[in-house]
Amino acid sequence: MNLKKAYWTNWILVVLIAILFFTQHQNAAMAANEVLKPYKERDFRYRKPIESQDGGMFLRLPYDPLRDINKRDEVPVRKVKSYYVSSKPKRHQKDLSLNANGRNITYFAVGQLKGNAAMTVIFLHGRDGSRHLGFDDDRFGGNFNRVKNLMFRNKGIYLSADFADFKNDGKNDIKALVQKYRPLTKGPLVIACGSMGTHLCWRLAKDPAAAAMIDGLIIMGGFPDQEYLEMKKHKIIPIVMAHGSIDYVYNWKTTYNMYKNLALSGYPARYLLFDGGKHGTPVRMTDWRNSLNWIAANQ
Repeated sequence: MNLKKAYWTNWILVVLIAILFFTQHQNAAMAANEVLKPYKERDFRYRKPIESQDGGMFLRLPYDPLRDINKRDEVPVRKVKSYYVSSKPKRHQKDLSLNANGRNITYFAVGQLKGNAAMTVIFLHGRDGSRHLGFDDDRFGGNFNRVKNLMFRNKGIYLSADFADFKNDGKNDIKALVQKYRPLTKGPLVIACGSMGTHLCWRLAKDPAAAAMIDGLIIMGGFPDQEYLEMKKHKIIPIVMAHGSIDYVYNWKTTYNMYKNLALSGYPARYLLFDGGKHGTPVRMTDWRNSLNWIAANQ
């Protein structure tokens, strides 16, 4: 009886060791494939979802202003606590310009600007914004500071640009910026649009020459584009949509319906709904590393 018990004990031990080895090997392989390694992961990652659908592609995520604003910010909404930010990228960021389309396009930039960048992210502001918004370390709970650090520390490039308008001139300004940085980027090039900046995300995605250079879109508090849905041929660009459930500027159900149409056709799309969040909540709460690594994995 003791010999039989010892046999099964040893057999179970061998199985557990094999499982542990496989799990560690698998986790190491997954980590090796990630473009962006962790930075302040515990402070910015999502909490346990309230609801998950479509194999985790749709997530309803908890949001609590008392925790996510008041406990995080030194001055609520205006200045985050110093713990959540690092000034390391700020010492290297540049205020640059590009002459194109008969205009001087100004933008902030940080990272591997000489080339061979692991990834490039270009942030496009909404109405009444400017290039300064995407490089604001203190607002939105330090989330812009996080993406700056993620790109800087992972040999990527992060840009925040001004542009002429939210129509074709603005689209052409960002297209010129993409043309400049696409050859400097060996990995994905992603456009992230906030609020009214979504006009430019969709215009770029519908422009064949621009879309050919773009590998992902992040839409934060934006709106859908029926023309994009109805296009019969276009480059497949992975899309992350993030929205607050009580956004009174753009109703979340409109982008959710677009997400469902994309998902049903097998298109790579994710939807993040912040429960109780308002218009600016996605800019504060979107986990940049999670979204950008997902886009990179879906190339």
